[in-house]
Amino acid sequence: MNKKTLYILLFSIIAVALAIFSLKNEKSGTINNDFIIYDTSRVEQIFMVNKQEQQITLTKKNNVWYVNGKDAAIGENVDIILRTLMYIEVKTPVSKSARDSYISKMATSSTKVEIYENAPLFSIFGIDIMKSLRKTKVFYVGPPTRNYKGTVMKMENSDDLYVTYLPGFNGYLSERFSANYADWLNHSVFKLPIKSINSISVEFGDQANQSYKINNIGNRTYDLIPLSNNEAVQSYDTLRVLEELASFRNINFETLLDGMPQTRIDSLKASEPYITLSVTNIGMQTTTVKMYRRKNFTSKPDFEGNVHQYDLDRMYAIIDGFEYIVTVQYFVFDNITRPLDYLLGKDVYGKRSLELLQ
Repeated sequence: MNKKTLYILLFSIIAVALAIFSLKNEKSGTINNDFIIYDTSRVEQIFMVNKQEQQITLTKKNNVWYVNGKDAAIGENVDIILRTLMYIEVKTPVSKSARDSYISKMATSSTKVEIYENAPLFSIFGIDIMKSLRKTKVFYVGPPTRNYKGTVMKMENSDDLYVTYLPGFNGYLSERFSANYADWLNHSVFKLPIKSINSISVEFGDQANQSYKINNIGNRTYDLIPLSNNEAVQSYDTLRVLEELASFRNINFETLLDGMPQTRIDSLKASEPYITLSVTNIGMQTTTVKMYRRKNFTSKPDFEGNVHQYDLDRMYAIIDGFEYIVTVQYFVFDNITRPLDYLLGKDVYGKRSLELLQ
């Protein structure tokens, strides 16, 4: 077989494959749906940028999704956008009377979405040929329709606008395609089972006598060491210590404060932390969280009607290696920052507890 015959055969196969692919994905009697992705398992990367110049890149590495290549993404949110891409439908083209209005809105408030798949150049009889990371779709997500039950979208290099929707979902899809970093970042701070903890250190800025360290000395036994004298105590409440260590299995921060002014951040970092928590795992990697009191902006009173200077529900926190300030809730972090007296078996959760940590 000469080269000319081989090339003709190859191009014929490609043409047939493309024709089969086109027929397979075209829905007879319906509007072409160029937004849908039939096999989202091939999606390896999603890039989004909005008109406010916010942008994020979601990347899959070893079946784990990351935001901007370094921070773990919220798995549930990634699943939502992938399911949206798989099941999205086109309801109707945008009417001529509404077209100019939506074009104007999309010029100021839309999100560009680029989809990258581990996709073949073409397939022959179900066999993928020349698979690699390819940009397979680019489209723009615009505002909701007037009844908030559809979303205006358009493909790149197309002037056609369509109203899209998700079958079974009574709402619009714009928020699912967010280019805001905070919407994708996993809020996990600690995810450590007891067996993975080598030591923890808890320091109270204005109550040094309540600061301590817990060391794992093997066989599920621990030393409790007050930082005031660095000498292991002979007796403590074992159950309370184990409960504190067990709470590190699932600790999350509440809110990412990516809009905090730099002057406020500098002021916070220059002040003394209310609590400093350091955790070292069995791989000898240490994570430190510094927590700071937050003003009681809402003047929220306690159960006795007293208005406190500081927020009773949450604190600011700075996490090692993380560039943003976050808020953490007392009812979450109290479980991993008990005062020393509590671990020694003393009853510090009545009036005395409030006096101890105010």
